Amino acid sequence: MNESKKPDYLVLVNEDNRLPENFEDTIEIITVENAVGNTYQIEKKTYEAFMRLREELLENDGIQAELISVYRTIPDQEATFNRYVEKFGMDYARTYAALPGHSEHHTGLAIDVGVMIDGKLIRTIEGMLELDHLFKIMQSKLPKYGFILRYPKGKEAVTKIGYECWHFRYIDSPALAKEITDQGICFEEYWEKA
Repeated sequence: MNESKKPDYLVLVNEDNRLPENFEDTIEIITVENAVGNTYQIEKKTYEAFMRLREELLENDGIQAELISVYRTIPDQEATFNRYVEKFGMDYARTYAALPGHSEHHTGLAIDVGVMIDGKLIRTIEGMLELDHLFKIMQSKLPKYGFILRYPKGKEAVTKIGYECWHFRYIDSPALAKEITDQGICFEEYWEKA
């Protein structure tokens, strides 16, 4: 990380907005491990906020949230996108995976979260959608820790990504996260108003 540059925690990366040039030079990426031994890279403040959220969920709600995907390089995203195309077809890939260079995962500020149930990490899209009731509990706590639900239900036409109950975005402002959540808007709609 370049100490003279601060990360733009409000950067908008989507189909229409490519990751800004040299953005990755402004963030501090650390390597972490989840409960099943998978290692990930993630922006440091995002991880610290997630760990506070995870602790509250475990203590107050009995939900063990675990990271299942975080920072991805552009080549990593290309591999993910191509794997989805190969396995499920282009329509599915375009619904659940951003184009390389246009993924929030390039920022290190986006996290995909799975849930441990009876010692097994639920991490498939279908499995997580079946646990939407648990993700709703997580989603209710996101603003307190500076996160928003990035791809809310009913906003697919705006975000151009299907509902992802597991994809949270760190914006480093609990007040703004609460405002976005309370207004029922997605990040693109926040940017339109800003």
